[in-house]
Amino acid sequence: MSENHPWFQKLPQGYQDFLQSIDDFFQQTYSSLPDHSLFQPTFPVYISEENQQWRADVELPGVKKSQIKLDIYNQSIRIQVIEQEQTVINDEQAGRTEQYAAKSVRERILYVPFTFHEKDVKASYTNGLLTIQIPHNRKQITIE
Repeated sequence: MSENHPWFQKLPQGYQDFLQSIDDFFQQTYSSLPDHSLFQPTFPVYISEENQQWRADVELPGVKKSQIKLDIYNQSIRIQVIEQEQTVINDEQAGRTEQYAAKSVRERILYVPFTFHEKDVKASYTNGLLTIQIPHNRKQITIE
């Protein structure tokens, strides 16, 4: 912080207060960033194509199947993991109950390099691994 520098003490008090407020602002903002959903860690995805099939393996350790939501768009699949937490605090002495709820959503969009129909998509979830499979009938064109 600024007050640790020798030149800081030579400044008038008004400047010191101003610089200290800027330092405090950035320190408070930085400390709250990891809690913001924008900065939540994403989940690893491994994509492969073998035997006329596109496959995505998504690692979701500790996530329940009921927390996962899959949406299909034109040539993409959106994976959402919805985490909800509720806390109830009973204060019998004060005769009051407090309830807190928090919800966070992590998501990732996977782009599929061909068109497909929703009915062709197969998804399974076992032991923290979500597997999405889509068959494809792409043919390579020979260049003459």
